[in-house]
Amino acid sequence: MIAMSTVLSLSRKWYSQALPARTRFEKGQYAYLSEKPLEELVKLARKIVGDTNDWKLFSNALWENNEWQKAHQLTQLAECLSDWCKKFCPQEAEIVTLKKWAASVRKEQFVGLIKGLGPRAYEQLLWYIDGVNSIKLDRHIANFLQNSLGPTVSEADGIAALKAVAKKMGISATNLDARIWDYMQAQANA
Repeated sequence: MIAMSTVLSLSRKWYSQALPARTRFEKGQYAYLSEKPLEELVKLARKIVGDTNDWKLFSNALWENNEWQKAHQLTQLAECLSDWCKKFCPQEAEIVTLKKWAASVRKEQFVGLIKGLGPRAYEQLLWYIDGVNSIKLDRHIANFLQNSLGPTVSEADGIAALKAVAKKMGISATNLDARIWDYMQAQANA
C-alpha cells in the first residue's frame, strides 16, 4: 500500500483520485496477496502483463483506468523494494524492512533507479513509511522554508526545524505539513 500510495499521490491534486483507486485495489486484489505484498504485487503484474509489455492491462486490473505509466512505476518500485527486503532483511516483515530501508537509503541512491520517480517520490515514500512524523518536501514546503528561514537553509535543517515546530505546537509533523500546504495554496490563489 505504501508503494501504491507513493506512485498515485506524487501530485497533491492526485490525492482525490488516489484514494478511490487504492480502495478498488484493496477490494479487488489485496485479499490475494501474501505476507510479502511487494513480491506478490510484482508477480501479479508480471502475470497480468505477461509478454505483451502492455501496462494498461495492469492499470485496468488495479484501478480500472489507463494510468499505465503509474502501473509500470508501481511495479518497478515494488520490485526494487522487494529486492532490497530479500537482500538485507529476508526474515523480517516487509513493513519493518521498509523502515530500515528508509533509514539507510539516501535520496541520491534512490533518484534515477526508476524513470519518473525522482526526489519527490523518495520524499513521498518516506512520508508514507514514517507516517505522522514526516514532512513531504514539495514546492509549497520548500517555498515556505525559503520565505521563513532564507535560501541558505538546507533541506534537512528545514525539515528538522518544521518537525521541532510541530512538536512545540503539540501536533504531528504531517499535520503541520498539511497546514503549511493549505496556507501556501491560499497565498498562491490570493
